[in-house]
Amino acid sequence: MNWELLLWIVPAYVANSTATLSKFFPKRHPIDAGYVCPDGRRLLGNGKTWEGLLVGTALGTLVGWPVFAYFGLPYNAFLVAFGALLGDIVGSFAKRRIGLERGAEAPIIDQLDFMFGAFALGGPLPAEYSALLLLITPIIHRTANIIGYLIGVKNEPW
Repeated sequence: MNWELLLWIVPAYVANSTATLSKFFPKRHPIDAGYVCPDGRRLLGNGKTWEGLLVGTALGTLVGWPVFAYFGLPYNAFLVAFGALLGDIVGSFAKRRIGLERGAEAPIIDQLDFMFGAFALGGPLPAEYSALLLLITPIIHRTANIIGYLIGVKNEPW
């Protein structure tokens, strides 16, 4: 097994975790611009902002690019990072449609939505690596979210 290939996920992890830094911006702009769907719920909610998308994608790309170059990974760090955040946005859309408010816990969706976006735009990744990443990511994701909650960049520990 080429263990370096597991580093493919670095831009997605960085993008997903650093998008929350937009909460420190003086003004944020929701991606959905406040749009309310016919079901009476926001399309995405205030938690998905253009600033978070930009910050997360930029930082995921900036961290991932040298990792990919150093280890000779034939992937595009921008696509992995951006894909991760698009997957997170799709997860938020799904949570709103099933009636969950912003910040509500949604096991599986919360831990893996960004992974599917990263796979969609940043892959293809061999099946055994994808499976391993899908198994370890919920543990890593929960740990990172607890840390983010404790240091004040996340409102919930999930």
